Order: sequence, then structure tokens, then C-alpha cells
Amino acid sequence: MKLLHELATQVLLGSDRRPPVLPEPGGKLGEFLRAACPPDSDKEIRALRYAGSLALGAAAGYQPASTEEMPPALCPREEKAVVDAPQLLSTLQQIVDDGPDPLRREAFSLMASKGYCLAPGLLPKALTLGQKNHALRPAMLAVLGQRGQWLASLNPAWSYAIGAADPGIDLAQWEHGSQEQRKQLLGKLRCSDPDQARSLLQDGFAQLDARERASLLDMMKTGLSLPDEDFLEAQLTDRSKEVRQRAANLLADLPGSRYCARMAERMTACLGQERKLFRTVRTLEAPASFGADWKNDGLEEARPKNESLGDRAWWLYQIARNLPLAWWQDTTGLSQTELIKWVRGTDWSEAILRAWSDALQRTPAVLWVEEFLKQGKSLALPLGTADLLALLPVRERERHWLGMLDHETHAGTRARVLIDVLVAFAERQESPSEAFSHRLLAEIHQLVEQPASAGLYEIARMLPEFVCLVPPACLAAARDGWKVGHPDDYFTRALAGILAIVEQRKILHQFF
Repeated sequence: MKLLHELATQVLLGSDRRPPVLPEPGGKLGEFLRAACPPDSDKEIRALRYAGSLALGAAAGYQPASTEEMPPALCPREEKAVVDAPQLLSTLQQIVDDGPDPLRREAFSLMASKGYCLAPGLLPKALTLGQKNHALRPAMLAVLGQRGQWLASLNPAWSYAIGAADPGIDLAQWEHGSQEQRKQLLGKLRCSDPDQARSLLQDGFAQLDARERASLLDMMKTGLSLPDEDFLEAQLTDRSKEVRQRAANLLADLPGSRYCARMAERMTACLGQERKLFRTVRTLEAPASFGADWKNDGLEEARPKNESLGDRAWWLYQIARNLPLAWWQDTTGLSQTELIKWVRGTDWSEAILRAWSDALQRTPAVLWVEEFLKQGKSLALPLGTADLLALLPVRERERHWLGMLDHETHAGTRARVLIDVLVAFAERQESPSEAFSHRLLAEIHQLVEQPASAGLYEIARMLPEFVCLVPPACLAAARDGWKVGHPDDYFTRALAGILAIVEQRKILHQFF
């Protein structure tokens, strides 16, 4: 590379101001350079050919530095089938190189379902992708094969992949593995043996840093049950506020927990009845003071800065948010509609409605979501329509979106609905139904054909990812019927990407 460096130094000022003096090495390299760079060529072309020839020669003649370390162990024999069909291999190369991620995820999942692993040439790029993109890891790890695992063991940056694709459980990873490997191990154990996972977590939990303690607590959601209660109760006094809050959220989601019982007792003290005219009405009154033992359950006496609630409303909100929504119905005998009507007639509706929104996000309940959507903006909830729809199962969301499109006539508002739909599917990575996919693609076709369409830029940006998610039966609808020579250059480029994705998905489904 010394000769190439000398040449680069000479041409920095430009060949017109200072014609380069090309090196003339002897031997085979000199013969090669003279053949590749005839002296009668233009000096610029000759310099560029020299540079390219020297770079090629350096790559061909590269020899790794010598070392006294033992060479790595040989790669184990591959147990899975390796993709070798030229067309499929070329398609996978494009997908790994260019994405988008939903297409990569589908390709990896289809390969894994048929027992295939990535070809050797694709492994370095795939491992680097997984290093940067945690969401892509589960699908990618399943197609690494023996060679991918072997490569991961040789590069510290790829260590996250070591043993990750193995469905077995290696307890040694808890002591000697990375933070990511400990989290994966705990997740596997919570699925197969929750008690063993909890026991493993208890040992040395306090010695972990706060970020890892909070991250590992998230794994307790899987298989959460009453035997976990004592461990979670102990974390209510953790030195990290984030850990305390996550432990409280888990206990609030644990039916029959002592934590829920304490919150229910505090809230029951706020409920009452009184006679008005000829009927008995329910009452709600916020706590008059902060209880001496409330801090032990993660409740805070002082309001955060810029908090809109007053002190008493703030205490009431914290108690209510830690109760499951079912408690309110079981305790009062009222439906969702009746509860909302009742609480809106009290002085504490903002605190309670906000608490119910938090509880709903933690544990979605379809009937509550439907009621909040029905009453809409009149409730002044912290959750918008898109937030509420995200809490519904995908087919229920599709039903609501179709209703919006059926009843909305304003072009700008319809475009906003289409954008919200595309964003939602991209965030959740869920596959739309066949009927909904056809309807949405038809709506977008219609929008694109209109001059100066509102929201076209955002739709063009999101549409390629949506096409990665539609059922294979809808690929023809995603490919056909677009206006040729659209005046918007950005949409034209996006359309080229969409057509490429359609062809790549067709090839994937032909082979798998």
C-alpha cells in the first residue's frame, strides 16, 4: 500500500498543477502496471488506472499479520440447508443490503420455517445489522447457522449472537455472559420455569446497575404469578426510582397481590354514598393527607414540577392508576359507560380519567377502549385516538379505520387517516388482513391520482414498509395500477422501491 499512498499524495493538488510521477516497480507488478496503464494514455486516466491496479494488487496480495496466538477452532459442520439458488441468493443479498427491516424479517422467518440458514457471504452484513438493530435480532439469529455462530465468537462486536439462536438454556451465561445474554436467558426461563428464573434473578440482583435491574424486571411480565410477589415487594424500596416504578406496575397487574389489596383499601376509603333528594348517590373524595406508609408502595407525596393536578388529586391519581380497571366494576357494579358518567360528575374526574388511561395502557381492555373512543375528545384524555386504537387487536383497529374512511369526506382528513394507518402498521409490524389491504391500496391509488394530493410525501415514505406487510395475495394490487410518470419525483422514487419489494417478496414465496 506504500506505492498507492505515494501516488495519492502526489495527486492531491490535481494533475494539471502537478503531473504525478508514477512509480515503476520491477517484477511481475511492474509488468502488470505497464500493461494496464499504457504510457500513451491521458495522465489523469493513467493515474486512476495505476491507483485501481495498485489497490487490486494490494487486496490480492494481502497477508495477515503473524501472531503467536493459537488459530481459532475450525467452524463446526453446518447442520442446516444453505441457500445456493442464484436467483434467491441475489434477492437475499439485496434484502440484507437495502432492507427495509420488515422485508428482512420476513425473509429470515421464511428461511427459518423451512430449515435454511444464510449463505456465508451474507453473514458478516447480517451480524452487523443485528449489532445495530435489536428489533431485527430474533428473526436474524434463527438463520445464522453454525458458521454465523462461529463468526460471532471471533468478533466482540457480534458477541450478542453467541448461543442466542440455541433453544436450549445455558445457565453459565448468567455468570459469564453479557447483559443482553442474561436478559435472553431470563426470558427463556420465564417461559419454561418461572420459579427458577425468579431464583436466578434474586441472587445478586442488588449488585447489578440500575439500568440492568430495570431491564431484567421487564422479563417478569412473562409467567407473572403470586409466587413472584415477595421478590417484587422487595423492589419497592430499591434505590432506583425506575426499578421501584416497574416493580409497582408488575404488582398492580398481579391479581390478588398484597399491593393491590393495599391500593384497594386506600381507594375504598375515598368512596362513599350520600342521600340526595329521594335517591342514594355514590361519592368520591380525594385523600385529605398523605399516608405515613404510602411511600413504601412507591407513591410520591410531592407533585412533579409543572404537574396540573393539586396535591390531593395527585395522591388520588397515584392510588387509582395502580388498580386494575376490573376492580372498579367489581366494587361498584357499574359498567364502563356508567363509571365514566359517574366520575365526570365528581370534582376529581381529571385525576381518575388519567389514572384509568394509565391502567388501560398497562393492561388493555377492549370494552374500555371502545367506550373511550365512543366518547372521544369530550373526556380530555391524555390518550388520543391513535393511542387508543393501538390498544385494540389489529382486526378491531381495521374496523375502526374503515369506519373513519367510510364517513370522512374531506380529502385532507382522509389522507391523515391513511397516514395514521401506515404508521400504526409500521410501528407494530403486524400484517393487515387481505380485505383491508386491498381497500387501503385502493384508497391510496385514488389519492395519488388527484392533483396536489395532501399527505402524498408522508404516504410515499411509509408505503414501501406497508407493502412488506400485506399478505402475498395482495402483491399484485400493490404492483399494478399506478399512474406512469407521476409529477412528484419523490413518489416516483418510492414507487420504484415498492415494485422492487413486490418482486423480491414474490421470489421469496416461490422458494419458501
